[in-house]
Amino acid sequence: MERRTFLKSTSALFSAGFLGFTAHAQEQKNNTHVDQMTQRLSVAALRKLNISFPSMVVITPTGETVEVQLKPRIIRRYAHSIYVYFEQVKEISIFTLQGESAGKIHLPDSMESIKDFAIDHTLQSVHILEYGKHSISTLDFYGQTVASIGDFGIELMQDLNGPKSLTVDEQSNIHVLTGNDNIIRVYAANGVYVSSYNHIGRNIGHIRQIDGYKVISGVGGKFNDKVTVLSGH
Repeated sequence: MERRTFLKSTSALFSAGFLGFTAHAQEQKNNTHVDQMTQRLSVAALRKLNISFPSMVVITPTGETVEVQLKPRIIRRYAHSIYVYFEQVKEISIFTLQGESAGKIHLPDSMESIKDFAIDHTLQSVHILEYGKHSISTLDFYGQTVASIGDFGIELMQDLNGPKSLTVDEQSNIHVLTGNDNIIRVYAANGVYVSSYNHIGRNIGHIRQIDGYKVISGVGGKFNDKVTVLSGH
């Protein structure tokens, strides 16, 4: 456990994201295009596995010491493992599908807050998207930074402006959804720009996040409850 200055509320910061995860998981369950390799999971699904969430000790404004359970911000299943990023920590926790602890990927101290991550089992790497950053950091499974993908810009198609979600396909290409134009940009594992595509004509509205390995899908719509198959190959 860790002692830190009291925070008024951490749940309010992420409540909207948790609702989206739940809706997405339910839609994936009923969608014939669900990818067997990867899936985003809800907090409820994680709790059903009886996984113990980490906690930290905080001090209230009145001087009282309180133990606070940390909330999972990103939950992704890859094949037979579940990867979880909990708020306020510098690591990604790994669990089996039965809920047993299977290890951790430690993150650099310089990383403050993660918006999304994607695992590449083939190359034994994890791609990290941080809040406020316009590039993707690639780490090995030991937590060492090995590459940076994309640069901030608005003129060239390979430029990144407001990336908000990512996933890795079966060829180790990184698909990055940008919020300002709702376009998915594809980069090779070495960082070279490959192509771009979007969801126009699929009646989903703005896409909130993407997922997939063999089939890339996006979730969006007014209530973040629509899942559609995207094509970029």
